[in-house]
Amino acid sequence: MHRIDNNPGPELPIPQVQALSLTPTGNHAGRFITEPDQEKKPSLQHLASETLSFIFRHLKLRDIRSLQKVCTRLRDVIKEDNALAKAWFRQFSSEHQSRLLMTLTRKDKHQLRAWFESFTNDQVLLGSLTDRQPTSVYLASLLFFTRVEMMSQCKTFELVTKSTIDKTYNPNSATSEVDRLRMVHLSGVDSAALSADGRYLLTANNDCSAKIYGCMADGTWEIKTIIRHYGDTRSAIFSPDSRHAVITSDAKAMIYDLGCNESWEQNTIILHGRDIKSAIFSSDSRHVATVSIDDTTQIHSQKDHGSWELTATLPRRNAVLSATFTLVGCHLVTACRDKTVKIYSQKGDGSWEQKDIISHDSVVELATFSADGCYVIIASTDCKAKIYGKKCDGSWVENTVIQHGNHLNSATFSPDARHVVTASSDRTVKIYGRKTNDFWEEKATFSYSGSVLSATFSPDGCHVVTTIFFSKTAKIIGEQDDGSWLEKANIAHDDWISSATFNADGSQVITSSQDGIVKITELRRNHLLSAVAEQHLHVCAERHFVSCTDQTVLNFHSEIVSD
Repeated sequence: MHRIDNNPGPELPIPQVQALSLTPTGNHAGRFITEPDQEKKPSLQHLASETLSFIFRHLKLRDIRSLQKVCTRLRDVIKEDNALAKAWFRQFSSEHQSRLLMTLTRKDKHQLRAWFESFTNDQVLLGSLTDRQPTSVYLASLLFFTRVEMMSQCKTFELVTKSTIDKTYNPNSATSEVDRLRMVHLSGVDSAALSADGRYLLTANNDCSAKIYGCMADGTWEIKTIIRHYGDTRSAIFSPDSRHAVITSDAKAMIYDLGCNESWEQNTIILHGRDIKSAIFSSDSRHVATVSIDDTTQIHSQKDHGSWELTATLPRRNAVLSATFTLVGCHLVTACRDKTVKIYSQKGDGSWEQKDIISHDSVVELATFSADGCYVIIASTDCKAKIYGKKCDGSWVENTVIQHGNHLNSATFSPDARHVVTASSDRTVKIYGRKTNDFWEEKATFSYSGSVLSATFSPDGCHVVTTIFFSKTAKIIGEQDDGSWLEKANIAHDDWISSATFNADGSQVITSSQDGIVKITELRRNHLLSAVAEQHLHVCAERHFVSCTDQTVLNFHSEIVSD
């Protein structure tokens, strides 16, 4: 798999612009002086296209958007170089770039066309976008960026239910009210998530089970495996490579692997002394970390022959409440009731060692890395989320404080590390954006009727889906071209929604509810979109994809390296 390297590479020599002499010319008092040349002034717009292309590689997306507005010359070079798409894609880590590209390369021509038909009816444009398969980094990144631009033009989304996994109980007229309530409770779904390749669905259910479904050719879902256990299911997630799943219940975590005949079989059981709070995979799917109130974090790693073996037990002085791996490299951050956050790194021999510790004033419940590994956000019982930045000497310094009025339920970075979203029991969601000086400022606050349980970014970092305690709707928030955020759609259930996440390409939202139903909902352009906006989408896509030249492709591929 190829990617666009986030490191612009070695500093290549930039062709020199003719410098202006600062000495006036002419004869005055017997001295030879030079008059300033008022006609020649150094400017970006006078540089060669190749030089501008090199400069664009070192600029951020917001800078290139600003340059577009300077003059026609810069706008045209940016269009020809497809600099916006490149800068947008460079915002992601190499691992996330690979994940985004994988979602497109797995689509055939018809699926790719349907992916764009959700946001444009222009048949000529659709043909231009889908007549070539996204087999290269260049084409795939342009396609993704084009669709993101299309989505950002939508003030609201139309929602289309693609799949519904129905409730598992069937009361009849003879069912008593007590039995009916019990059946309703047992049929509730606590969480649901799609695998990255979209082929499997994993649910955690109130009836002490987890279920793995497989997608059939006709789009329906068939149960592949039912995993029974005692006690509540704490978490159920797929690995990033879609080949493993880990399910936690009480003091036990079970790892299931995908077999060659699409069956899922138990591989390993992980045991703790007390309840497990959560389990998480590393970005390369080679490690699983489980955290427990028995004051330990366990790391199990997959060996070459496929088995999972314990490679580290990391003791703490109190219950461990969360753990998260970095996307870049192999580092782990853990949050503990002893008011500290500890960061561990894997050594060359496979063992793990503590690298850093961040002390806090209150019990730390959540700690998460940004995608680039340069920031950590810490949520604690003092109703604050604190962002720490990593200095050049490796130390961590408090950067920004996000204050809430009640308990924080989630705090996460966007995949491009440009934004942070926090969800709180004070009934608000707050979105902060990174400023040019690397500090963070509030971009938007959304207020709701109940405690906000979660707020999760889409893979492109441009949308957030929220769940609200006892609310029967999941709300989708989107970023606009001007950097503002607004609510675009609500997904409804018959009972309160327990989880909401995006699929790997950001086109669908998966919601689970205590009504016993899992919905897979596709986001589409609202049909009320005006013809003027439709034309704008056409021009937008044409600017970034259709008008590309062979020379542009060549220039773009010069920025690609192999993983």
